[in-house]
Parts: sequence; C-alpha cells; structure tokens
Amino acid sequence: VLGPAEDGGYVLIGVRRLSPVLFEGVDWGSDRVLRQTRARLTALGWRWHELRMLWDVDRPEDLMRLGEVGLA
Repeated sequence: VLGPAEDGGYVLIGVRRLSPVLFEGVDWGSDRVLRQTRARLTALGWRWHELRMLWDVDRPEDLMRLGEVGLA
C-alpha cells in the first residue's frame, strides 16, 4: 500500500515482506520519491494499491498548514 503525498513522496508505505532493495537508490527528500518507489515495486514484480493523495509534514511551512486546518 502506498499513500501518495502532494510533494512527490508518500505519507505511508505498507508491505507484506521487507526487501531493503525497495528503498535503495531513492532520492529521499525529493519530488521523485513516489515515482522511484513505484518503479522499484514494478521492477520487483510487486503489486500495490494506492490510497488517495494527502499532504505530509516535512518543513516548517507544513506545520503552519496544520494550524490552518485546526490540527495544531
């Protein structure tokens, strides 16, 4: 299961079995994380389901957004 984030990453990932190769070569902190993870899942021959897109908290301005929606 992948929970895509608006910024090109994801808010969660859930797998049945852990494979460290899934996380190798990913440009963490970039807008390519989700795309690279999808490509890696495909290369591994794994199927996955994606949840609806959400936003996550990575930077100080994201905390302000939490306040705007009443969560901080």
